[in-house]
Amino acid sequence: MRFACFLLFWCSGWALQAQQGFTFTRFTTDDGAGLSSNVVYSLYQDEKGFLWVGTANGLQRFDGSKFVHFGVGGNEAMPFNAVTQIIPFSGGKLLLNFGNLHEIGVFDPAHFSYKKLAVQTVRPLPAKTDFILWKDAYGEIYLNVSRYGVLHFKAAENAFVDDHSFPFPTGYFPTLNGVYDDAVKGQVWFACAEKGLCVYDRKSRQMWYRGYNPQHLPLLMNEEVQDRPTEFFIDRQRRFWIFAWPVKTPKGQIKFCLDSSGRNYLQKDTIGLTGMSIGYAEYRSFLDAKRSGLWIYGLNVFYNWDANEGRFHYTKSTAGNGINSIQYNAVHQLIEDRDGNIWVATDRGLYFTSYGSGTYSVVNYLFDNSKEQNNINDVLELPDGELWFASWGKGVLALDSSFKEKPIPVYQKPPPANWPDLQKSSVKLAWNLFYEKRTGDVWIGCNHGVLLKYNPVKKTTQYLLPPACGMSTIRYITEDKVGNVWLGTQSGRLVKWDGRAFTVVQEIGTIIYKIFTDRQGELWLATEGKGLFEVEPQSGRIVRQFTKETAPHLYGNSGSDIEQLNDSIIVFGAGALNFINKNSGTVTLLRFEDGLPSNSVRRLRMDGDGFLWIVTANGLSRYNPYNNRITTYGRKDGITLAEQTADADYRTQKGYIVFTGGDALMMFKPSLFVTSSEPPDAVITDFKIFNQFIPVDSLTQLPHIKLSPDQTSFSIYFSSLSYQQRDRLTYYFKMEGIDKDWQAADGVYFHNYSLLPPGRYTFKVYAVNVEGVRSKGTTELHIVVKPPFYRSMWFMAALIFLLILIVYFLHRERVNRLLAVEKIRNRVARDLHDDMGSTLSTINILSAMAKSKMTTDPVKTAGYISKISDNSQRMMEAMDDIVWSIKPSNDTMQRVTARMREFATGVLEAKDISLQFVVEDEVFNVKLNMEARRDFFLIFKEALNNAAKYSKATSVKVNVAVQNKQLMFTIKDNGTGFDVAKADSGNGLGNMKKRADGVHGRLRIRSADGEGTEVKLSVPVM
Repeated sequence: MRFACFLLFWCSGWALQAQQGFTFTRFTTDDGAGLSSNVVYSLYQDEKGFLWVGTANGLQRFDGSKFVHFGVGGNEAMPFNAVTQIIPFSGGKLLLNFGNLHEIGVFDPAHFSYKKLAVQTVRPLPAKTDFILWKDAYGEIYLNVSRYGVLHFKAAENAFVDDHSFPFPTGYFPTLNGVYDDAVKGQVWFACAEKGLCVYDRKSRQMWYRGYNPQHLPLLMNEEVQDRPTEFFIDRQRRFWIFAWPVKTPKGQIKFCLDSSGRNYLQKDTIGLTGMSIGYAEYRSFLDAKRSGLWIYGLNVFYNWDANEGRFHYTKSTAGNGINSIQYNAVHQLIEDRDGNIWVATDRGLYFTSYGSGTYSVVNYLFDNSKEQNNINDVLELPDGELWFASWGKGVLALDSSFKEKPIPVYQKPPPANWPDLQKSSVKLAWNLFYEKRTGDVWIGCNHGVLLKYNPVKKTTQYLLPPACGMSTIRYITEDKVGNVWLGTQSGRLVKWDGRAFTVVQEIGTIIYKIFTDRQGELWLATEGKGLFEVEPQSGRIVRQFTKETAPHLYGNSGSDIEQLNDSIIVFGAGALNFINKNSGTVTLLRFEDGLPSNSVRRLRMDGDGFLWIVTANGLSRYNPYNNRITTYGRKDGITLAEQTADADYRTQKGYIVFTGGDALMMFKPSLFVTSSEPPDAVITDFKIFNQFIPVDSLTQLPHIKLSPDQTSFSIYFSSLSYQQRDRLTYYFKMEGIDKDWQAADGVYFHNYSLLPPGRYTFKVYAVNVEGVRSKGTTELHIVVKPPFYRSMWFMAALIFLLILIVYFLHRERVNRLLAVEKIRNRVARDLHDDMGSTLSTINILSAMAKSKMTTDPVKTAGYISKISDNSQRMMEAMDDIVWSIKPSNDTMQRVTARMREFATGVLEAKDISLQFVVEDEVFNVKLNMEARRDFFLIFKEALNNAAKYSKATSVKVNVAVQNKQLMFTIKDNGTGFDVAKADSGNGLGNMKKRADGVHGRLRIRSADGEGTEVKLSVPVM
């Protein structure tokens, strides 16, 4: 889009040759955008469109809305120091010059890493050495070291080395800003302050200078430019620019400009650079911009070439917020962005200004109020292209080509002597101007019904006081299709002049601000408080009246301007925009809620391409009827006075739009605001998960972004990275996998996604400009939301395996239980067979023997019966033990110790043996399985029976305890004892040991003749 530069262009044959200047937008640390320092040294726009900014506090990046600070910690930390140069490096990396530190390093935005580069010299560096990086036409990078020479970057060594890339003659050391690579001729020029100029010719690999000039180059033979040159530049016109601080004729810094041959001085091309008193200054650098021309800048220096005036224009450092103010002591760097606009790095902040194209597109002019106040009410263009203005106080005035007031002999003839003083004093209280085509007269409507007709050719003035106007201020004058002139007054009279007489056609009863003749010849009246009237010019009757109260409803009843959008649509500015369909009589509103900058429309004017230009309380905007879009224009476009130009409008013969009011004038060419080219592709500027920003450079390098299950809520930020167009682009996006259709980003540059289900997604976004032109490419970001672990494939496989394992173990447990039951049944059967079977067999034998001896030997019979009784008793006890061990309720140690105590008491009391039975509390926490519990008890039972039967003791002590994860009991008597070594197993000792081994226990028996016996069993427990 061609955007505005300030205060100069040729308009309708009227050459506005006032001093031109650019409108600057300033960024500082105070505006909340995030700039870390007002001292800005360096600038670079990368391929994506990001603007990299080197400040006194380190490196930052600007995406059009905010500055992001970049820092790298670790072993090779990137310094938070002045970044004096930013040079593009391979692979999207940046080469940074930390001038104050004499450090050069490479920053990789994609991997967020920094690598310091070595500077290797063959001799010590001089004191107060400075570094300047530069890249030649072939991409080779060099380092200018003041008073030393040029070092070459070697990628293999990752260092700048002194490889004598340029064979300088002895004593030739290039200055920091004295290098220019002439890609056209394959030569590199060097300004060496101590010796003069030299040039390296790539083809011959020779260094030419005034002592060796085989090609007889005129510049090398020119002794004047050899005197301490410090800056060298070749512009697009192939002119040589050489700045020097001569010693032979010390006059400060001298500026030379020579033609492409190097022979002829071009003094006219340096006009403006010299002769101005701007104090001490250093002209250091050049920018030859494609669209805005040549710039020269440095310390207290900021010039640009004014193509129309044929001279350099000096932009002075001025404080405040003027329409073209910029503050600086030093301008460190200028760059031209990909839109052609200029970014300015200064020691007072970062500045932006839109470009010019030789013929500048916007005029912002303030009339001189130093002597008398200006209140401009109307503007008119004469057939010769001259613009006239109606002023309340000064009457009619014009501006010459230098923007100075041009006298017009309207008032050479005084008003009639017989006029009342009130009317005499009103002739310069002008409200409107009208050019009558038939006569060539300019009509001037004034206060209190005064009307002047001035003929510019004859230079004659007529003073009229039409009675039809009723001494009321004439607010508007126009003509209809047949040449009748119509006047609207402050009191609401609609007056017609048919060439013969003034006639009152309608009494509206309120101020008539404007009379508009549509394409079909109908008249429309904009009024105060009574809405919009349609009047038939032939009969003068009111055809229709549109108001806020009656259907179809207007937005407001007071409006000051009318325009026609097409054959059927009338636009009335009454608060909001009111679109009246002449054919259907319907009214459509365009309000603030619908995108209008303000519900206070002041002026309307159609341009030649069918766009409607609007001035509201919020400035200038444009309505595009082809896509129903509103576009605003402001300081970034060179528009600075729009809010003040709310009283009159005009479209010139050459198509320029003029708005004016108060003491302000704004003019522009609408076509320069139209963009038919594609907008830049949208770029993903930020990626935020919850409230944390993730470095987007590294993310965009990945084939897809992987998000964990707890990162399903995130925001994606996007922008076209065009600061000027950013607010005028509409972004369309969709997330494939969720969205079916494209969605428009309504005035925002991001979109939030919440609780995305697991899956693969592709975020797509593109931009559309105000003309409906879409960006060439669609930006994509691939995202994978990983499922939670319980929905992942590995978890599902593990779960299936676990289920199979559980089924297996359940089956195995069931089998084990069946086997255990079978084992119990077998053991019970074995016990029943062994104990019960043998006992019953014995009882059976004894019964038979007793039966046989019953009559013959009663004594033996009684003995047999006694044995039968004893065996029966043992069988009952054995049966009771089997049943007790099987019963689940007896699994606790409380039941086990209770049975042990019960058994011990019953056995020992029968023998009159005292019992001391102790159970420690820890025992009750022990768990034993059924078999261990049964064997533990039976060993105890056997040991206690032995003590009762054979020990002849009077006292038995029983202690049950847990020690070192061992369940143990101790039975100690004070009986006669026995020799353990000589004892046989007849008393059940062998059986006891067998049972102890079965439960992995340890049985210890200590006894001696006359010392009693101690039986101790320990069983491992968990």
